[in-house]
Amino acid sequence: MSGAARTSGGAAGGTVGPRGGRTRWALLGAVALLVALVGLASALDRAAPRAERSAPAIADLPAPVLDAPIPCRRSDPDEVVTALADRLRPGRITAAIVVACPRLFDGREVVHVGEVVGDVLRRDGGAWVTLNDDPYALELGPFGAHRERAGFNTGLSVWLPDGLHEDLGPAGRHGRRGAVLRVEGVLRRADPADGGGLTVRAVSAEVLAPSTPVTAPVDRTLATAAGVAALTAAAAGLHARRRRRG
Repeated sequence: MSGAARTSGGAAGGTVGPRGGRTRWALLGAVALLVALVGLASALDRAAPRAERSAPAIADLPAPVLDAPIPCRRSDPDEVVTALADRLRPGRITAAIVVACPRLFDGREVVHVGEVVGDVLRRDGGAWVTLNDDPYALELGPFGAHRERAGFNTGLSVWLPDGLHEDLGPAGRHGRRGAVLRVEGVLRRADPADGGGLTVRAVSAEVLAPSTPVTAPVDRTLATAAGVAALTAAAAGLHARRRRRG
């Protein structure tokens, strides 16, 4: 009886058998491999070559109409919005300023400067574009070449009637900065032609910088690491296949 109790107690005490030990070491190995991969990725990112800028900055930009976005709410009385309007100065709107208080600009004539990104969606009578006005569009160029983090992408939807969208060139995406436009038009807080979206309906557009490809520096360290990883994976696959056949 006492022997059975000792045996039972030993099992309840958490004696680890061979299978439990193998599982534990497999989990520890997986965690160590994950940590090593994260560290390697971080080291490769730090070692990657970076361009000072991937595209020229846009010179002589009009100053924004406000120094910083001023939030307003749908429930704010008209007097609040009128008081904010008195603080506006001549200049360009930005996506951040408009999104913070769309009521402040609804129906106003505005100036917007941004990079054509994504796709040019041609429709009867014109085309829809997105104009990004973040630092990647106007100051630094696409992120991939310089790797300098400068906030998030921001932009506005713009309607370009026929005569303003035909010569834009390819839109901005990885490896290319799209044409940078200065547009004048009327801002619509809820444009029915855009499903109630926030849009600028342009009446004029000027190309400040043409669409241009962007070449990122060649990362030889990353290319070497990728080659070694590919060879290692191929060798491991061949070894596993031979073991199965054996």
